[in-house]
Amino acid sequence: MKNSLFLRICLIAVFLFTLTSTAYGFEQKQIELKTLFSHNLKSDFKNSDARVSSTRYGIRANYSYFTLLYDYTDYSWSRTNEKPWNGLHNISLSARKRFILNEDWMLSTGAAVRSLFEKEISSSFGTGADITFIRLFSNGWSAGIGIAGVYHPVANALFPVITIGYAPTGDQGLSVRAGFPETYAKYAFSPNLSIKAYGDYMTRAYRLKNSSPVISKGYFREQGIRFGLNMEVKPVNAMSISFGPYYIVDRKWKIYNKRGNRLSTERLDNTPGAEISISWRF
Repeated sequence: MKNSLFLRICLIAVFLFTLTSTAYGFEQKQIELKTLFSHNLKSDFKNSDARVSSTRYGIRANYSYFTLLYDYTDYSWSRTNEKPWNGLHNISLSARKRFILNEDWMLSTGAAVRSLFEKEISSSFGTGADITFIRLFSNGWSAGIGIAGVYHPVANALFPVITIGYAPTGDQGLSVRAGFPETYAKYAFSPNLSIKAYGDYMTRAYRLKNSSPVISKGYFREQGIRFGLNMEVKPVNAMSISFGPYYIVDRKWKIYNKRGNRLSTERLDNTPGAEISISWRF
């Protein structure tokens, strides 16, 4: 019941973005398509002989304030008698809009609906929403405070949002942002070349299939902290390529039953990886 209520609230929030975009005349008629690829190298489990690596393929479409994402993660196992799963799907629809309140204040709002699953889509939905008031300073700095909430059968949370950022007025120079779930520092050498160092918290919870050898209709949740370095190159104005290595630490895999009760936690070794994405704007 709670899942259904929160899902409806987030869908209403996404719908309201459409109304407010039209009403305020801020809608941006631009489409961006992005292909994504990443690979985690083989890593060991702390308490077993099993080893696993994963490769993720994705495509993301942005239009105005809306983002539609699909990705598929393919797992490769070794030293295990039976594969827990082969591949997992993620579909998400999100919206983000910023309102200029006056020359000193801005309001940022967001909402999202996601479905993460192995095979069957039922009971796989998660939702989230956030609102942040941002104070703008004349020297390029900004500070924000707000609140965010997420709901999923295995993870519910309501937490404060605190951000601090700096951005240059032009296309070159240093920009930084400190906050959760991502903190980064980015330096633009020119409008067509930049480098970014970042750290972010990653978590996903997938609904396992009815015939899962792990647990029928249960859930698999992965958590970790990633540190990475990305370079972005823009060969032409409408295209950008981003690529770089990363390193994931504090990795945890948790298994839940269909009622959302945690059954076990597995820890994995830290692992390196790499990613590349290509974006086109129309």
